[in-house]
Amino acid sequence: MSNYIEITSTPGEIISIANGIRSKGTELTAKLQGIKSAIDEHEGRADTFPSDQFTDPFVKDNYHVAVPAADDDKTVPANEAVKESAVYCGTKLTAIGDFVATAMINYDATDQQGGADIANTPT
Repeated sequence: MSNYIEITSTPGEIISIANGIRSKGTELTAKLQGIKSAIDEHEGRADTFPSDQFTDPFVKDNYHVAVPAADDDKTVPANEAVKESAVYCGTKLTAIGDFVATAMINYDATDQQGGADIANTPT
């Protein structure tokens, strides 16, 4: 059984929206990488988690506990997973915009070729 889609706007409009999504993903990735760097800098300070009876168990049992990474290919400390996951969201948003734009370009080309083939069919 075939599945059909109905596009109620033009491929150009959808490509424009996809490019906007891609742009927002790129912006988000850049912002989040900056925030990640700032967090890394704070975490590197000795006074952020001074060793005592409260911070030591928290860091060991929560902050640095091994959890799946954003890409699920490995495990990383929880604090790294949160930072990586945030950046991963921007990266995936960019990829979604790219995918949709490419899909619409292919759809449009196929639609135009199909229309040309129909127009050239002898009657």
